[in-house]
Amino acid sequence: MKSGTSYFNWTLFKKNLTRFWPVWVLYTIIWIYAIPMNCIMVVTRNMSWMGTTPLEQVKNFANGIPNLLTFGAFLAFVFGVLAAMGTFSYLYNNRMAGMMHTLPLRREGLFLTSYLSGLSMLIIPNCLVWALTLAAEGLCSGFVDMYTITIWWAAMSAMCLFFYSFAVFCAQFTGHLLALPAFYGILNFLVVVLTALINMLFEQYLYGYSDIPANLEQTVFWFTPVVRLINEVNWINPNGFGWRLLGVAELVIYAVVGLVFAGLALLVYRRRHIESAGDVVAVPVVRPVFKYGVGICAGLCIGFWVYAIFGYEAIGGLTGSLLLWTAVGYFAAEMLLKKSFRVWKAWRGCVGLLVLMGLFVVSLQTDLFGFGSYVPEVNRVQEVYVDAFGSYPYDSGRDLVIETEDRTIIEKTVALHQGFVDQHKDPDTGEGRDSDYVRLRVTYKLDNGAVIRRQYGDHVWPGSKFEQVARDFYCDPEIARLTYDLDLIDPEKLGNVEVSSLWNTENKKNEYYNFAEMIPMEQRYAAVRKVYDAVLLDFEEGNLGKRYLFDLEEDRQLNTCTTDLYLYWEDEEPNGHYAQNPTYAETSVVYHYTKSVAITLTPQAEHTIAVLTELGILDEDTTLRLYRDIVKEENQAKYGDVIINYNPNSADFGIIGGANGPTAIVVGEPQ
Repeated sequence: MKSGTSYFNWTLFKKNLTRFWPVWVLYTIIWIYAIPMNCIMVVTRNMSWMGTTPLEQVKNFANGIPNLLTFGAFLAFVFGVLAAMGTFSYLYNNRMAGMMHTLPLRREGLFLTSYLSGLSMLIIPNCLVWALTLAAEGLCSGFVDMYTITIWWAAMSAMCLFFYSFAVFCAQFTGHLLALPAFYGILNFLVVVLTALINMLFEQYLYGYSDIPANLEQTVFWFTPVVRLINEVNWINPNGFGWRLLGVAELVIYAVVGLVFAGLALLVYRRRHIESAGDVVAVPVVRPVFKYGVGICAGLCIGFWVYAIFGYEAIGGLTGSLLLWTAVGYFAAEMLLKKSFRVWKAWRGCVGLLVLMGLFVVSLQTDLFGFGSYVPEVNRVQEVYVDAFGSYPYDSGRDLVIETEDRTIIEKTVALHQGFVDQHKDPDTGEGRDSDYVRLRVTYKLDNGAVIRRQYGDHVWPGSKFEQVARDFYCDPEIARLTYDLDLIDPEKLGNVEVSSLWNTENKKNEYYNFAEMIPMEQRYAAVRKVYDAVLLDFEEGNLGKRYLFDLEEDRQLNTCTTDLYLYWEDEEPNGHYAQNPTYAETSVVYHYTKSVAITLTPQAEHTIAVLTELGILDEDTTLRLYRDIVKEENQAKYGDVIINYNPNSADFGIIGGANGPTAIVVGEPQ
């Protein structure tokens, strides 16, 4: 009689379930308390609420069930490895491994039985919670919401399938029980951690390095499943008319990948040596990968950590710390593989690894590939996104964020980029006077579709070569106007104006004026609109918005006031921060925002000053002060009192305006 081939053993399956019952019992209890028991408690606790029926309470509770999937991703991550540790624990003991593999079962049958028993510890509880939740909803209200609990069941089962299968895959490469959760945890976060460490390394050595591209960053998070699932799987109601689950694509993809991992685990299991029980790495071909990988990861992780604590006092600075801990990690891995402290004969591999690591670091230090000196050609740049910081006064024009295809601005941006590179190669302190700090973050879109990102921050000194390049960009009138974004304001949505640091000449203190508090509502919009129109006119005539590269340069002190004017308006955006998400393309939610812009007033802003005077904000007792007065007060506080001679005939004497005629802005000269 021809014998059949068995790929499943029911007795072993039941034995696994009874032997490792704490895993699935604890998992089940957590979910029973989280969903069906919670449903009963919510309805019972709220029975006395007026106007809320049990039916409404159950519906509200059911709508929130998929929100638990964020917590579910963490549970699947933890219990997936616990189930794998239990069902494949026989691989980590010599006697148990030998006994199990003498059973009249093919390896495929033994693997499939163990795999399915562990998976059942997660899927069967999900099914039980699904049924109990429907029973609890029906018991409390006579209504069941099968849609939401089924979504929870499907999503949880997909996550459990992936994490458990991945843990089983990791289980085939080790012969030590405690090494399994270590490998599992490390591999789940390895890519994102290595990416962060390489980012830190590049930031240390590559001048201008910004960050990995956004598309690559998304790819990195695909290799960090628990983070990806927690961030992407969300239960939302974007338009108020229906709930939907985000992250379905992630769930399906990870479930399919889980099945692939299960298949790969079977292939490794079929060729695994039973004698490897007890070894940290059970598959010989993976041992070199483990050894060199631990060396590199230890060098980057511990090397950076030691450098962060001790800085350049660490041996050899960052480079020395990286090489030292790479060697330590290499020999530590060799000890684990050989289960012995006698590992010094493996020094040749360590030397080779240190040479490769050293060459890599030296190539970064010397900018071997020309990363730090690269500046794109102007004619190849199609679009530029700029996030810059610099120039004075301290208003909305100081932080510059623009995205444009304007060729003039692109030319100025590329020139500034080149200026940063040249300043880094050949630092120029100019006349040695006080410097100011400027920053540039730039993203270029080139004609071939490439995206180049750089970020720079450096000091600029008066009289240096870098000064004029920086001034051409940060103080450019057109760039400044784009920074204030006044043209984007809808005049019909203007809401309020505030004026800060008005100088009270009688009380010798600053005052604050708020249109919403001082002007009746029926007159407020007209007053705000007058101010807005005057500000626009002053910008067009160049009376407002002029930028200065240095805080203490004379033109800055004499041509800006200490008073800031704030314009507020209402704005709206379809779908808010979800606008770029195609999932929300058909929704019609409009989010409303209150936006504002701060503008530092100048003595030349005649139209704005005239309107403020007409409204009674400026008069003989309330005036504007030049920035130079603040500087002098600070100098007096630092260096002691000086005698001030207020001379109306001085060239520094400014007329700004008042209710009964011109108001003098007096700037004294020490004598």
